[in-house]
Amino acid sequence: MVAPPVSRLPGTDVPAMIAPMLFFERLARDRIERAMEEGQFDALPGAGKPLAFAPDDPVVPKSLRESGYAPPVVILIRKLEGLRARLAAERDRTKRRALLAQIAETDMRRRMEIERAVADARRRG
Repeated sequence: MVAPPVSRLPGTDVPAMIAPMLFFERLARDRIERAMEEGQFDALPGAGKPLAFAPDDPVVPKSLRESGYAPPVVILIRKLEGLRARLAAERDRTKRRALLAQIAETDMRRRMEIERAVADARRRG
């Protein structure tokens, strides 16, 4: 079965249903930047000090994403996707074997990373 086509914003790869979210994100960012330029945040308590985040704070993942950080398991999943795409396109038998070995090793590392993350979460409670 073929998925129905997704409508996109003209000239972009952005799905049209995302447009309202992008509008509000841009609006919020513009207002925050304007307030910063006007100094509206300068006299707030704790100004200039680092924020204390709780480990389960929903803001932390977004701030890490915006800085380009990706958890190790995500990096390994992306690597696996790339290796599998290369395997699908590769016709040489020797190179396919090498790619299969890389996939097996990367998948093992991914599973170990998941186990480590689960163990850490259990320790934290």
